[in-house]
Amino acid sequence: MLKIKTKDGDIKPLVLNTAQITFAEKVFADIMAGKLVRIIILKARQMGFSTVTEAIIYYLTSLQAAKNAFIVAQDSHASGNLYDMFRLYYENVPEIIKPMSKRNNTKRFTFENPSTRPHEQRREPGLKSKITVQSAESRVLARSETIHYLHASEVAFWPASKKKKHMLSMFAALSKEAGTVGVIESTANGMDDFKKMWEAATEGENDFTPMFFAWFEMPDYRKPVPDDFELTEEERELKKKYSLDNEQLQWRRFTIRNDCNGDSRTFRQEYPSEPMEAFLLSGEGIFDNEYIQKLLDALGKPGPGERYEIDHIKGNVIRADSGELRVFKLPEEGKRYIIGADTAKGKEGGDYDVAYVLEERTGETCAVIRGHWDTDLYGKKLDRLGRFYNIALLGVENNNTGESVLNTLFNTCKYPLLYMWKKGDLGWNTNQATRPVMVSDFKEAIRDQLYPIHCRLLYKECLTFIDKNGKAEADSGCNDDCIMAYSIALQLRQVAGKWFEWYDKKQKQKQEDTDEGVGWI
Repeated sequence: MLKIKTKDGDIKPLVLNTAQITFAEKVFADIMAGKLVRIIILKARQMGFSTVTEAIIYYLTSLQAAKNAFIVAQDSHASGNLYDMFRLYYENVPEIIKPMSKRNNTKRFTFENPSTRPHEQRREPGLKSKITVQSAESRVLARSETIHYLHASEVAFWPASKKKKHMLSMFAALSKEAGTVGVIESTANGMDDFKKMWEAATEGENDFTPMFFAWFEMPDYRKPVPDDFELTEEERELKKKYSLDNEQLQWRRFTIRNDCNGDSRTFRQEYPSEPMEAFLLSGEGIFDNEYIQKLLDALGKPGPGERYEIDHIKGNVIRADSGELRVFKLPEEGKRYIIGADTAKGKEGGDYDVAYVLEERTGETCAVIRGHWDTDLYGKKLDRLGRFYNIALLGVENNNTGESVLNTLFNTCKYPLLYMWKKGDLGWNTNQATRPVMVSDFKEAIRDQLYPIHCRLLYKECLTFIDKNGKAEADSGCNDDCIMAYSIALQLRQVAGKWFEWYDKKQKQKQEDTDEGVGWI
């Protein structure tokens, strides 16, 4: 029953394309299953997701009582367009399903009795539902009323200074009852907060369902093929990889030439074929991202049994669905392990505290812990992790907050096998001399797959590890904490043998001293 304004200026019934149908089916399947609907969409440009999301929200709000819908676009122009879309829906539906509506403005559509007479309002109040459309440029959003249906449109293009505050206020106001809808959608815009939300969804770190839609899923993205059309080598590879036809490739050529200033890299961001293409790096990537993506694909999704929690108070490592410890291989009797630990400031939103557990002989990744903690708490978690893995050789980066972590491990926890950078200097030191060696060994390990790696987080960071003015580091807005922690573990593994020998001799001497004391008594 809904109508839209088409690209050629006509008013026609809304007919969903394939991508829109996939999205709509997911929304209504979750509603029918009694679930919260939480979806994050990464998409190519102009695929019609605002249109279908607003259609669903109009349907749900205009046919039910006491529902609040809240839509936020990136700027006032875009929010005006979305409001016009709702108005067109309302004006063109049959009278039998058109609810009463008060006088509306550019910010709110209110479905209730427009009469100014109280007795008429009491007799027939209307639905008392409403749709509010605002711009992300606004100073304050959604603080005073419950939201049942939320659409955050083109989030990657919201003002950077307001994005986190707006998202927090909106989702705090969004009802947690079954059947409520929260949709985040955007084209990518570099390494920003939207990318972090998308990555968290793909890793199962939040409750949003990630949905990606490639440019070639849009039926309109095709052009007639000229008689002299010949495929380039790149186009042949794309055709084979994504099962494209020549009309789609001709549209791609046209769009690169006319809309992207001839830059195929820009096309990949605006019209990605897969998620990794969407987030454009600010520098040259250290790795071949297609190769890294293949490694990620080979790993598959995290298993349900991987998550554990470190209870440093009771001294336990226990299964927990939302635990901070991911275990790929449990400790085995008689095996030796190494832990490389990177440290951060311990605050939400900053860098992460990360530590990797490697098996000494094979170099296999056995576990990773990642999170934000105060330095003393991180030290206590590392102590318990090291003891869990058969008294692992534990090397903590001693730069910045690392000294405090090491203080907890040495003085409070009395951890028995701490790596020492040099005599009297605990921990691993990352400096101008050691960092290039660390990065070089790390690159070799990833490129040549020298050791079994089971961690998706590590490969994800490889996708955004770039050469920035001759220095290998994370792209702006990204992290390389996993890379640094794993690199420290690789360096420790090279000298682990002598440390385990020292520890064994120390334990043997301690046992002999104990035995002599028992005999004397």
